[in-house]
Amino acid sequence: MAFRQITAIIVGCLITGLSHGQDEGTVVKKERIERDKGIFLGGGVSIAAGSNLGDYSTGINFEGGFNKRVNRVFSIGGSISYVKFAYDPEVLTTKPDPSGQGLPPDFYYDTTLPLSSVSEGYFLTLNGGDVSIISLAANLKLNFVPVKDNSVVSVYAFAKPFIASSTVSSISGTAEYIYYDGTDWVYDATGDVSGTYDSKSSITGGIFLGPGIEINPAKPISIFVQASFGYTFPMEVVSTRSYGNDFNDLAANNFPLSSLGFTSINFAAGISFNID
Repeated sequence: MAFRQITAIIVGCLITGLSHGQDEGTVVKKERIERDKGIFLGGGVSIAAGSNLGDYSTGINFEGGFNKRVNRVFSIGGSISYVKFAYDPEVLTTKPDPSGQGLPPDFYYDTTLPLSSVSEGYFLTLNGGDVSIISLAANLKLNFVPVKDNSVVSVYAFAKPFIASSTVSSISGTAEYIYYDGTDWVYDATGDVSGTYDSKSSITGGIFLGPGIEINPAKPISIFVQASFGYTFPMEVVSTRSYGNDFNDLAANNFPLSSLGFTSINFAAGISFNID
């Protein structure tokens, strides 16, 4: 399902919840939840998703924040989160193998040429390039069934729009030149190039959307598990898919970064401390 469709569904649910919450507010004034504030901590794994997200696969996420129940179906709050994705050279685009020589996917060549005309390329080795994102989010949480003091399980949806600081760690790289002599691929060290790229930070934003389940939501301590779809507006990442076949240009630009929108699927579990 497309990002816009997912966003429309979640936002629609939240709007419906707000309307329902306003109607219910007059009903539950005499029966508020005893513990309507919570401080939570959680963490889990994040998986990069999409067709071109740079060379990243699985990362980690941590989050801490607070929630305040407006009524038995709707809560608001805020949180700070940390997500990190390590550069993963195995997430390289597999290209057709020129001449059928069994070359691995980290072999780069001019893809604008017919395969039969490819006679040179390079093997790329990069170190560094990890991406970390620290974000501040507003939490909007909708319980599908009104929470009571004796509720055992609560199923909810949430939306977390955020602003963030994204950082790419410093990069060093080497491109080893190789050419085809008509019968075999031959290394030529005189064509090798190397370069470095300093760590870089930028300000961006985005949103997390998803469902969750909370156990004993109105007790002093509750446990939750949740999944989310995250989208971060364009930020700097390592994307070797964008590299061409000009070795000298590659080195001169120090193995450049690409500005790409970043999507992820996130899974987390945590604990909430609920107070009056």
